[in-house]
Amino acid sequence: MHRLNKEITPRINCTDCGNCCRSLMINVSETEADRLSDHLNQPRIDFDKQYIEKGSNGMMIMNAVPCTFLNENKCTVYEYRFEGCREFPAMHLPGFSKRLFTTLMHYGRCPIIFNIVEEMKKQILDV
Repeated sequence: MHRLNKEITPRINCTDCGNCCRSLMINVSETEADRLSDHLNQPRIDFDKQYIEKGSNGMMIMNAVPCTFLNENKCTVYEYRFEGCREFPAMHLPGFSKRLFTTLMHYGRCPIIFNIVEEMKKQILDV
């Protein structure tokens, strides 16, 4: 899978797609919210009111889908984007087999995942 990721990912231009930014709910940490609110020159309390939804357990997510910061398939806060955005589709991370459900859940959403899974299916069936 990692070999396929290295082959396939460079061939996909995410700004041709942007499906992840149009459809994912992104978790946000306190540090990430602080960093982006600073970048936007916005007091954190105002930032939270405008962009964040907080759960009773303290968990925070972006409050809009598609992402407020998506413009013409490009992230307007790219250097300050959240970890979930940086990692997606997470095919480069270890522990792929532990994320199969999540990977397959995004199969129809992400061309990188789609192409890796399709190539894996071909290789399995050809063996």
